[in-house]
Amino acid sequence: MGNGSDFMLKLANMTAEETDKMREWVNSWKETANVLEKLRREEIRNTKISEAIPVFDDALRSALWLRPAEPTSGLVEFHRLLAKTK
Repeated sequence: MGNGSDFMLKLANMTAEETDKMREWVNSWKETANVLEKLRREEIRNTKISEAIPVFDDALRSALWLRPAEPTSGLVEFHRLLAKTK
């Protein structure tokens, strides 16, 4: 869509019919979002922990492989910088 001003210009120049179609499209996605959220919550509620743990373990291992943990949490560095502000 380009930058925000291009989009706003297109919105300002829309016909009443185009505006109605856009409004219908937005409302349709709002309804879809509600249905998807209900489905997501139901899937979470019905998930067996014994099945979920290996999935989360794989995700964590993948994340750690892609970006290994830092040697420290940064808390010591934070306190050092905070001390400089006093």
